[in-house]
Amino acid sequence: MSKRSARKKKRQRARLIRLLGLFLVAVAAVTAALILLLRPDPEEAAPLAGDALWDGGWYADDLGLIPNDRALVRGMKAFEKRAGTRPYLSLLSGVEPKELDLFAREQYEALFAEGDHLLVVYDEWEEGTYYLAAEAGAESALTDEDVSQLLTAIEKAYADPANETYADAFGAGFAQGAKAVSAREGRYSIGVTVLLVLGIILLVLGAILVVFLRKRRRAFTRWASEDPEGYIGENS
Repeated sequence: MSKRSARKKKRQRARLIRLLGLFLVAVAAVTAALILLLRPDPEEAAPLAGDALWDGGWYADDLGLIPNDRALVRGMKAFEKRAGTRPYLSLLSGVEPKELDLFAREQYEALFAEGDHLLVVYDEWEEGTYYLAAEAGAESALTDEDVSQLLTAIEKAYADPANETYADAFGAGFAQGAKAVSAREGRYSIGVTVLLVLGIILLVLGAILVVFLRKRRRAFTRWASEDPEGYIGENS
């Protein structure tokens, strides 16, 4: 094999390896971009569906109990960030306690139609007496145990004298309930999870390939400069 043929063959092989490395890096970059685009944003509400009545807010206060909602919304955002489900609080009175669960289901359908939400209903039946009910959407990843623990946390926060206002009590309840549910911050669908794993693998392979090529190039350059006759003899 002539010196020129050997060099041409090596250049072709190096070019092929570089192209493969660039391809892996490009695929990894595209995968990472898709993951960022498809990742659910907990700050963004689920879209309205059909004739849903929900206006994008966090609560409906028919009783006028929450003049300042800062603490309430802060706690609800903490719950959404942890659970991946947008909560909504409805404060009202006059619903028969035995009818409250059915009322919650009907109100959920009227408000959201579908989607990943959690409706919590506070029913003030008479002075000093209230009832809680909750309804999660069919698409929600929350379990019955998650919902039960949230309602328990709200009841405890409601009874805590340190929470001086309704907003403080419900906000603290949602925040404490967030700690009880299974962490789902930044939940991914199965497809996005696969993309994430593939992207990580490709990034690692691309990085290994780049390091290998750099080391090989440095070693080859050093060897060719130190022993040019050996290089020519080996490839002639």
